[in-house]
Amino acid sequence: MLMVDGTALAVILNEEDLKKRFFNVACDAKSVCICRCSPTQKALVAKYIKFYSKKNIGCVGDGGNDVAMIQEADVGLGIVGKEGMQASLAADFSLMQFSHLKDLVLWHGRMSYQRSAKLS
Repeated sequence: MLMVDGTALAVILNEEDLKKRFFNVACDAKSVCICRCSPTQKALVAKYIKFYSKKNIGCVGDGGNDVAMIQEADVGLGIVGKEGMQASLAADFSLMQFSHLKDLVLWHGRMSYQRSAKLS
């Protein structure tokens, strides 16, 4: 897991060589957690990870400041919480609690795999 705050991310995004090295490392991480940063920075992180990894990504958010990141992701997951409904309304999937994420991935991931196997 890779965790970065907004101040460090601002430095990383301003320098091209550092940005390239950081996102190559971030693509190898199992998960990337961004804290204390702007909605634009969150969306840029999602965009660059998609670009450098060439894979589909999922982003999880629980507030209005996560909407840009959720919309940038291939699969957006919004959690209904104390901060309101903006993230869950902008997301592909809406969850009532973060703990429901495991069930969503295991059940729907399995069903998607089975449908793809039947199709092929």
